[in-house]
Amino acid sequence: MWLRAELEGQEVLLNPETGVYHLVNETGRELLDGLRDGMTLQEAAQRLADRKRIPASQAISDATRFVTEMAERGLLAKSSE
Repeated sequence: MWLRAELEGQEVLLNPETGVYHLVNETGRELLDGLRDGMTLQEAAQRLADRKRIPASQAISDATRFVTEMAERGLLAKSSE
């Protein structure tokens, strides 16, 4: 479990087990919003690629790294769906 809040256009996540805050920029927030809305990682990354006008392969690579790092910090968990 983690707690979140928005602050000046950025998302702040708190891992209550460690007490550590993590700042997520606008791009990370857009990716998290897509995942929360039920998109797959690939779908959310493709949406970012389209919005940011970057190659889909780069968006998918960056998104994969981002969610891996967030999971390692206890801020994301794989859905059972």
